[in-house]
Amino acid sequence: MKTIISGRILSYDEENRIISLRVADRIKYYYLQRSLLNKISKYIELYRFIQFTITDEERLYKKHKVSTVDYIVKIMQIRYRKNIVYYDIKKIKTGTKDLVNNLKINMFLDLEMSMHPYKVDKSFTQEIIQVGYHLVDENGLVIESYNEIIKPTLHKKLTRRTLKFLMMTQEDVDKGIPFKEFYKHFEIVVNKYSPAIIVWGRNDFLALRQAYKINNLKSLCQRTRFINLLKLHKNYFNLKNDLGLFNALKLYEDIDDIQAHNALEDAIATSQIFYGFKKVVNGKLIVDTSSFK
Repeated sequence: MKTIISGRILSYDEENRIISLRVADRIKYYYLQRSLLNKISKYIELYRFIQFTITDEERLYKKHKVSTVDYIVKIMQIRYRKNIVYYDIKKIKTGTKDLVNNLKINMFLDLEMSMHPYKVDKSFTQEIIQVGYHLVDENGLVIESYNEIIKPTLHKKLTRRTLKFLMMTQEDVDKGIPFKEFYKHFEIVVNKYSPAIIVWGRNDFLALRQAYKINNLKSLCQRTRFINLLKLHKNYFNLKNDLGLFNALKLYEDIDDIQAHNALEDAIATSQIFYGFKKVVNGKLIVDTSSFK
C-alpha cells in the first residue's frame, strides 16, 4: 500500500540521496533512487514543500532509518501571495494528454542498426541498415508504409553478430538501397506532411543525426519533430527503468510473440502502443505497470 508523505525539506544529502522531513512531530528520512533524483534534483532545495509516495518499510541506510521514495507528486515553494510550483505530476499527466490528443499526421519510425563485431573494434561505426515506418493520418488511417534495407556506407560487410541478431543475409544488404536514396524519399515525406515522428527511445533520432554526417547530407533535424514514446511512458507511469518495446506492447495487446527486430514490424508495434497509451491518458483504459516499477 502506498503512503503519501508531505512536508518541507529539512535536510538534503546529495551524495547519499537522502532528504529529511518533519512528519507527525518526528524527523524522518527518505531515500531517493538515482533514476528518480535525476528527474527532480534541480528542484530540491531546503524548506521547499515536497509531496511523494512511499511503498516499503523503513530500513537502515547510512546510519539512518529510511523509506524509499516511490514517486514525486509535487515540489513547490510556499509563499504568502502565490505558491511557485516546480514539479507537479498532475500537470505532467495533463500535458501528456494534450500532446497526444493534438498530434495530427504521425510517422511511427523504427531503425535497425549494424552491430559491433564480437571482438572490440574501436574503428567500427554503427550505421542504419533497415528503415521501417508507418505513416498515418489523424484518424489512424495508413497513408504509407515503408520498409527498406539500407546499404552501409562505411562498413559494407556486416558483422556476424549483426546478421545473426537481425536474421538477414549479406546478400539482402547488398541488394538494399543507398542511404542517400532513403534520404531523398524521407525529405519529400517530411516536407509534404510535416509528421510528428514517434519513436521508442532516443536511439533512432541519434542514429539519423549520425547518418546525415556519415553521408555528408544536410541535417533534417530542424524540420523533424520527434516524440519519444518511451519517455512519455516513463514520466506518465513513474517508471524508474526503461521499458522494452514488446513489454510495452504487452500492456495493450495480448501477445506472446518474441520481438523479431524487423524495422517495419517494430514501427507497427510502436503505433499499437501509441493508440493504447492514448486510451490510457483519456481515461478509456487502465493498465497495470506495477511489475515494471
